[in-house]
Amino acid sequence: MKKIGAFVGKFLPPHIGHLSVIDNAIKFCDELYVVISEHKSKNEAICKRDNFPCISAELRKKWFEKHYAGIKNVHFVILNEGGLKAYPDDLDKWTVKFNELVPNANIKLADESYRKFNEKYFPQCKFVPIERDKIPVHSTNIRQEPHKYMEYIIPEAKAD
Repeated sequence: MKKIGAFVGKFLPPHIGHLSVIDNAIKFCDELYVVISEHKSKNEAICKRDNFPCISAELRKKWFEKHYAGIKNVHFVILNEGGLKAYPDDLDKWTVKFNELVPNANIKLADESYRKFNEKYFPQCKFVPIERDKIPVHSTNIRQEPHKYMEYIIPEAKAD
């Protein structure tokens, strides 16, 4: 059976930790979908809180596509979460949107804290935990102290 993986995140902003997960998943999966979640008002509030410019999902997607240009088995898609309540509410509705976007996924890559969610809402998918702290930075760190963590931002994003 073809391994069709999905890795979901806000990627606000995308950093080399995300690239590490994607690079490993590309080797593991026949097809990989990187699902960029977009909830405009929620993302604007997060960026405002952290005094960081809000980055559209389209721009995040463009950076990833530029970084992985020429790699045929990775695809970048945007999941619009507008109208949905914040996690963990509306998971049934979120799951429907996800399944419409990536209908044949049979592998879900996520932080271990999402295992129960994935096992409940995606029983058809093998759960593959990622090493979230393999690279010691998170998007929150970058948003809150961008100059301190600039080296972790993906190269395609630095110019913007």
